[in-house]
Amino acid sequence: MENNDTTSFIVAASVADIRRDPDPESELVTQALMNVSVIAGETSGEWTHIQLPDYSGWIRSSELELPIVRGVCDGDEGTCGVALPYSAVVTLPEAPVYVNAEGDEKLLDLYLSTALPYINLSHPQRIRIALPGDAEGWIAREAVELRSNSELYPLQDIAAVTNYAKAFLGVPYLWGGNSWRGIDCSGFVQLCYRMGGNIIPRDADQQHDFLTQSVDRQQMQAGDLIFFGSKSITHVGMALNAHEFIHAEGQDFNRVIIHSFDPRHPEYHARLDSIVWGIKRVRA
Repeated sequence: MENNDTTSFIVAASVADIRRDPDPESELVTQALMNVSVIAGETSGEWTHIQLPDYSGWIRSSELELPIVRGVCDGDEGTCGVALPYSAVVTLPEAPVYVNAEGDEKLLDLYLSTALPYINLSHPQRIRIALPGDAEGWIAREAVELRSNSELYPLQDIAAVTNYAKAFLGVPYLWGGNSWRGIDCSGFVQLCYRMGGNIIPRDADQQHDFLTQSVDRQQMQAGDLIFFGSKSITHVGMALNAHEFIHAEGQDFNRVIIHSFDPRHPEYHARLDSIVWGIKRVRA
């Protein structure tokens, strides 16, 4: 991150750790994906305190850059102008970015919901995209969708949300995680619903309080969020049907997994069945 009068920056890493304190050993409170806008505050050593759209914490200053201004080029030569009001949105859990339009030399990986400006659409298999720090790369067409910046995450049906969730089966649990590399329970449901067109808060208790429609267990249906806890909300999962739910479980299984409330089901989870705090429907 260069010194600059502005406080507006973007995340320059594929996925950046956001910590509670300016210390690599401090708690990982969340993560931020490439090109997410942040407001930078105070600095401490190699760390900068930032405000994300849904959280705040400390990021390594080297993982911040000025906003991307490169856009669609006129041909392949010259300086690219200001970006058009469209972006390439990653729609796969993980997608490689290549150095060139052809070949397998990989530059980095991007993760589900990352949005970046595109530069060139002429290649049949790959799209040339702008990256932070005046860099660029090539990403497979099937890994992204071109969308208006005013509607990066259009509303999709609940089946799309649950399909995104099931694509994460087996992904390791990571406290504070927010990507295919590792994800926690609330980051998991937030990400899936972002891709489905609903922006909900980051933490499970915030999600519970944000959502207004409570659901009886007998009426649970796909897409409902199930909140767990005995003295306070400590976990959240997503219903797949009337009795199964998918969640990023960090106590016994340490991965994204499907469990059930049906005692006859081979994946019945008795402990969670006994501490259901409440069920909320995202779309009333």
